[in-house]
Amino acid sequence: MGSQGTGGQVSITTRGLVSMVILLLHIRLTDGADLPVTCGFSEDCVLRCSFQSGIEEIIHWVKLDNIRVHSYYYSKDQLENQDQQYRQRTALFNNQIPKGNASLLLRNVTVQDQGRYKCYTSTINGNQESYINIKVEAPVRLVNIQISDDIITCSSTGIYPKPKLTWTTDPPFDLSPGQADSQNSTGTNEQGIYDITSTKPFIRNQTNICTVTSGTRERTATLKQQINSSPGSEVSIPCSFPLSDLLTFNLTWRFNQDVIILTYNMDTHQMQVEDHWKEQVQDVSESGSLQLHRLTRKHQGIYSCELSTTRDTHLVLTYLEITSDDINTGKKPRTKKERDKSDNGTEEGKSETASNPGEEHELVDRQNDDPSGDAE
Repeated sequence: MGSQGTGGQVSITTRGLVSMVILLLHIRLTDGADLPVTCGFSEDCVLRCSFQSGIEEIIHWVKLDNIRVHSYYYSKDQLENQDQQYRQRTALFNNQIPKGNASLLLRNVTVQDQGRYKCYTSTINGNQESYINIKVEAPVRLVNIQISDDIITCSSTGIYPKPKLTWTTDPPFDLSPGQADSQNSTGTNEQGIYDITSTKPFIRNQTNICTVTSGTRERTATLKQQINSSPGSEVSIPCSFPLSDLLTFNLTWRFNQDVIILTYNMDTHQMQVEDHWKEQVQDVSESGSLQLHRLTRKHQGIYSCELSTTRDTHLVLTYLEITSDDINTGKKPRTKKERDKSDNGTEEGKSETASNPGEEHELVDRQNDDPSGDAE
């Protein structure tokens, strides 16, 4: 029951009090802070908006300043005045509108979609407004790192907002002016998405780390170099990384950085060995180390292990030095007694030394007699 007012006082019925509460609720929603939403570049994104259900629904989505995104009234979409940049890219959940759902589906998000949006709704019960702030993000997904002539190149593509690239070493290392110098280049494509590249001198005996950051996301790539000497025709070349990165990864082994030896997928446990390396490849260990046999001198050179995870990329370069003279001739490796006899100056040893002067240095200096990397 309502209370009757006298002397100009206003009477308030129970129904009128409920209507005031609803109106206050609408005002509170309107006065609230903007709802932040992060949308992935080129992906679909839902902008949430709800209202008190009622008949004769009217919905207007507008991007400030006054860019018409999507309208609905008379129980259907009204797109005659929709801005050109949103054509064929918006939709309401029409079957949910009677339940008070005015959310907007925005397809194939672009950088230009960033900004503040207003959701206006109206029914016979009243109207309300709410606001959404869209940020567009194309996170750093992969960082590539490679080395050529002692110059490291680090790069990443398809990023938004503008990325930052930094170099560090492990263990930390005080860089000389020449070592610290890096050449960075950042550019955008026609869609406003960034690519970034940086080059710098390679620091030996250190793990070189390149980190690309955009917004709250970052990815890293690491590169280190090591030397492994093999006294015989069999060798295991290590490829060691933090155990957390070995749960799932893709692995590629290369010879002299351009000839692929094998690829390995941890998810499927499938290994693909290139034909001209099948005779040399024995196996790949659980940690990614490469096990080779039947090596000759033409297999001396740089072996690169590239391991890619969902988060990071790691690259290890190993220079393999084959130190046994017998590898070059295809003979069976000599026994320790035979090697000692040669080293003690016997006629056999003198003959071998005379016929192979500077042999050891030649092995170190000549990385690869066969540039193609074929291992026949």
